[in-house]
Amino acid sequence: MTTVADLMTLGVPRLTEHCTLEDATRALDQSDIDVLPLCDSDGALLGVITRQDISRAFRSLGELASSLRAQHLMKPDAPSIGLRDSVEKAMAQMAIHQTQHLPVLDGAAVCGILTSAQIGHARPKVDIEELIDYVKLPTDPALASFS
Repeated sequence: MTTVADLMTLGVPRLTEHCTLEDATRALDQSDIDVLPLCDSDGALLGVITRQDISRAFRSLGELASSLRAQHLMKPDAPSIGLRDSVEKAMAQMAIHQTQHLPVLDGAAVCGILTSAQIGHARPKVDIEELIDYVKLPTDPALASFS
């Protein structure tokens, strides 16, 4: 079984909620991914910010975007995945949440990022039945009586 730890990028920059968009842009430019986690002082995930969100802010606001902080653009409800979780679970999370990246957590702390491109490049052997189990919709007992 391939795990998230086998494929993820370790040591991605972790932004603080107080960093500026310019700081976030510099951190993104130094990494080879298009999303970075925003974390509290203990490394716990607060949200994510993407290169696309920052670009959109500068295009629409111009120089006013310089006064924004990363927390103003972060997606606080970003899904995440555990370090020891299976690649099938990660693929299901990405499909369900329509995202191409997941912050990877070791306990409560962010330790890396997993992208759909990493999964694609690695071409891991995937257990289709396990993947299907993760994306199954919960059945409503009230609706089951109608079938």
